[in-house]
Amino acid sequence: MHLIDIEKALMRPLPGSSAQYLMAPGYRPHHSAEQIAAFSPKIGAVMLLLNPHGTEITVILTLRKQYLGTHSGQMSFPGGKKENQDTDLTMTALRETHEEIGIAPSSIKVIGSLTELYIPPSNFLVYPRVGKMIEKVNFTKQDAEVEEIVEIPLSFFMNEASVSKTKIRLTDDSEVSVPAYIYDRYTIWGATAIMMSEFVYMLREVG
Repeated sequence: MHLIDIEKALMRPLPGSSAQYLMAPGYRPHHSAEQIAAFSPKIGAVMLLLNPHGTEITVILTLRKQYLGTHSGQMSFPGGKKENQDTDLTMTALRETHEEIGIAPSSIKVIGSLTELYIPPSNFLVYPRVGKMIEKVNFTKQDAEVEEIVEIPLSFFMNEASVSKTKIRLTDDSEVSVPAYIYDRYTIWGATAIMMSEFVYMLREVG
């Protein structure tokens, strides 16, 4: 998969929930836009950041710190809540990426967007942006929130054999079976896997 193919894929109509829910846990509800609006969700954005390495492209993810919260210890895209100083959600994604992994907005070209996703446990409506790194810079993690910065080959996500069912223990100590991408010791599930699912679906359509 080449960057030019990815950019072409992102110019096509978004497949939306039909592609997202391929990686959604079975217990995840389907909410209408009206239902989501009634929840008065917090608004945020994340960056699905691609890093070219010659013929290989990696996806940049973060492993969250362990904390007393909904998404403790999970794999995620850099991102967070829209702040008053953000002129739009693309700026939110770029600012949060800079804060969490140290990549300045000037080092990223935003090449597209994915379908927004409502995340019930944290009551967030998240708008994913897709960007590519346009220069080689060193990552610097935000120690307060990020345990580790992880690069995973895009080819791993494109391989259907990378998807499996796994048991996850939730914050209420219940255990559920969920679809996940499992790479080495990292398990990508939930909202991150759902957003990644739409991206992979689009790439396969043009591949």
